Amino acid sequence: MNSFNSVFQAELTVINFAAGWALERNVKIKVFSDSKSSIEAIRSPKVKSNFVLSVKDNLYNAKDLVSLVWVKAHAGNPGIELADHFAKIASSCGADMSIPAPYSYVKRVCKEFLMNEWNSYLKYSTTGKRTKEILPSANLDLLISKKCVIYLLTNHRLFSISVQVQDFEQS
Repeated sequence: MNSFNSVFQAELTVINFAAGWALERNVKIKVFSDSKSSIEAIRSPKVKSNFVLSVKDNLYNAKDLVSLVWVKAHAGNPGIELADHFAKIASSCGADMSIPAPYSYVKRVCKEFLMNEWNSYLKYSTTGKRTKEILPSANLDLLISKKCVIYLLTNHRLFSISVQVQDFEQS
């Protein structure tokens, strides 16, 4: 597994492997897992992840052979503790599992890249000096998505019309 892969993905990989193993040997098995999120993802009809969908397909193909059972984690169950121990060993053995990066990881990496590019652009830009005085670097916390607020703050478009003194006197 890669450093960006999650425990959730590891649990699904093991369930997927067990389903393939049972199907290959035509043997009925019970898979005991302490990953409630994995079991819920498999049972959910609203899954969009291709990785989870492939696990669901394999389980469907082995539907009469594989049973999933959730067990409480860290409850002193020797079988689960042993499985966790072997999972830690397996994760460090360097085998190529080809598990895709989770969406959350890709989103975070893209956001970091875009922020670095944005800050680099701001640093070397020759325009927007007034804006740089107020906001010296890009910050997603200050991102404004409403056009009318941006126009107001930057004195562009609709709000660039100067207000006449007589407008105030009439009201």
